Amino acid sequence: MDQQAYRRCIGQQLEELELLSSIYCAAGELQLLDAGVVADFNEFLQTESQTPLRSNLEYIIRLSLPAKECVDVRIELPHLYPLLELARISVHTTLLDKIKEQHLKLEIANYLVDQREAEEPYIYQLLSWLQDQIETLILRPASELEREPAEEQPRTAQLERLWIYSHHIKSSMKRQELIRQARQLELSGFSRPGKPGIICIEGEPEQVQEYWRSIKALRWQKISLVRTETCRKRRFENFTEQLFNAADGEEGVINMGQFIKFLEDHGTGYMKSELFGLA
Repeated sequence: MDQQAYRRCIGQQLEELELLSSIYCAAGELQLLDAGVVADFNEFLQTESQTPLRSNLEYIIRLSLPAKECVDVRIELPHLYPLLELARISVHTTLLDKIKEQHLKLEIANYLVDQREAEEPYIYQLLSWLQDQIETLILRPASELEREPAEEQPRTAQLERLWIYSHHIKSSMKRQELIRQARQLELSGFSRPGKPGIICIEGEPEQVQEYWRSIKALRWQKISLVRTETCRKRRFENFTEQLFNAADGEEGVINMGQFIKFLEDHGTGYMKSELFGLA
């Protein structure tokens, strides 16, 4: 993902927010969770900064329903929405029982899957669709949903990608465990041993989170989650260990040129800034 596309996504998110603000303009209808993010986004675009933004744009929209009822829809937009990442949507209401709530979650997930090829923002369309869905669901007997064939997951589940930064990865046991766990959970990505240690892991969200829980439990001097991405497709075919040794062959010293080329070859060049502060 190049800077031009990254900046395009940020600009589209701000334009969409402006549109939504003009539609949901009554008191309490649209609530920004952190107004400072909008200022950061505008500054990023105006100064042509090459440093990726840290925070996502998040807001809550209150949808009005019949009988003076309402529901809150929380929206979080990853930086690469709408080109490469899907919006994250959750609905908060006491109007739906557990069965209806699970049904709605599945419907939302399937709706988002249908947006995988979208290149334009779609939150307003989603909200209009969601309002109709909720109004219909409130009136529908829960017994009808219980009789429907059960679907355990959306048609095509979203994938998740984690970027993990460690002070160092030197232990042969840890290196082997990183690979073993990834392959056992059918995840893809890479680990870069040495100092610093870098891990990228992607796949089904449940397996990705299980991997993170497992490796975090190992003994580390320092390990942190740099970035979480919701993605539509994998960038790596399988999980491998990549050394990227410096030109003089010194073990553990990273060859930045090799590493950046590797990232760019896999469409993840945007991470060089978040990992190392490089433009």
